[in-house]
Amino acid sequence: MKTFPLNAWYVAAYDVEVKAALLARTICNEKMVLFRRKDGSVAALEDACWHRLLPLSKGRLHDDQITCGYHGLVFNGDGRCTHMPSQETINPSACVRSFPVTLKHRFVWVWPGDPALADVSKVPDLHWNDHPEWAGDGRLITVKCDYRLVLDNLMDLTHETFVHGSSIGQQALAEAPFVATHGDRTATVTRLMENIDAPPFWAGQIQRAKGYEGKVDRWQIIKFEAPCTIAIDVGVAEAGSGAPQGDRSQGVNGYVLNTITPETDST
Repeated sequence: MKTFPLNAWYVAAYDVEVKAALLARTICNEKMVLFRRKDGSVAALEDACWHRLLPLSKGRLHDDQITCGYHGLVFNGDGRCTHMPSQETINPSACVRSFPVTLKHRFVWVWPGDPALADVSKVPDLHWNDHPEWAGDGRLITVKCDYRLVLDNLMDLTHETFVHGSSIGQQALAEAPFVATHGDRTATVTRLMENIDAPPFWAGQIQRAKGYEGKVDRWQIIKFEAPCTIAIDVGVAEAGSGAPQGDRSQGVNGYVLNTITPETDST
């Protein structure tokens, strides 16, 4: 039984990772090779030559086409063979699978399932990542576990009290009540903590940004979108300034953006 749906958008790379060069990635047990075309778009192909299954990522890229490093078959970004050495006629079945790709919010998203179902409107909203009013960055982290264990970690942030006690954890977090809601493809966990001492990280943030020292109202709003994207709205504000009701002008606010791509069943 599959541990992940194939008919979904998954992040294969940051946009800056994909250049005019061959990049091998495994997404949902599918070995892929990605490259950026001259027009800036990204191609994602099955990483196996039609002829003898040598990984195409071991070949070379030239003029938006991959030449296999074994016998020199050439494939374009749509997966179609455009040249076979030593023969004039190209076998019409000579092609490799091409995966739908879209670029959004500084990520390269691929669809490993049925290409007819690939709807770009279903790409998760991570707009903070490239919004001019927000600054941020991130990195690729490879974890040796079922991707659902990472989802579990991020949806229940009470672990911060015990795992991150010297930075963002505090007892008030473990004790605070929460509200959980869900839709067809979403789930949200909201936790508000009012009139508490700020943990070290947030105390430093609000002191530098606002010059404030004292009690704070703290919030964590965890938004999950199936199958694997979580955006966490976090921050603190001066106690009693209206942050729980939506006025964050007297506080500091961040978003922790996570998209947890299954590589294999265990990574």
